[in-house]
Parts: sequence; C-alpha cells; structure tokens
Amino acid sequence: MIEFDQYTIANMTAALDYVCKKIPPESDSESLRKSIGNEIIRNAQSGKRDLVDMQEAGLRVLKASLKTKKKSGWFGITRFFAR
Repeated sequence: MIEFDQYTIANMTAALDYVCKKIPPESDSESLRKSIGNEIIRNAQSGKRDLVDMQEAGLRVLKASLKTKKKSGWFGITRFFAR
C-alpha cells in the first residue's frame, strides 16, 4: 500500500467503512468485506481515487454479492419460485 498517499488511503478507508455499514447482518462475512476492499484497491490503482468512485466500486461488489445470494436462496429453492 506504499503506492498510495495519505489522502487516498483515507478515502479508501472511508469508502470501505461506508460500504461495510450497508451490509445486511445476515450477509456479512470476512470474504465479502475482503472482496469489497480488494475492489476499492483496484479502483485506486486504476487512478480513480475520489471517495465517491471508491464507494461506488465497493457498492457494486456488495450489490452483486446480494444479488447472487438472493438467487441461490435457501437450498436454491428461491430459483423455482422466481420463474
């Protein structure tokens, strides 16, 4: 993380905190938080270091995770009712 200045690291930390607060308790996991953090880092490495850009990157991961979890549902039964 030496490649980032203090401003960028502060934005990354704030973005991660913001997105993690939006995780529903039943969906919270270390792997989800890590995926969100990794996406925020990738975003910063690509030059998008604005706080809003980082928040949006993290929220995309969260949204995709929740969408996937919703589809699979309880033993995949949700899929049958969604048709």
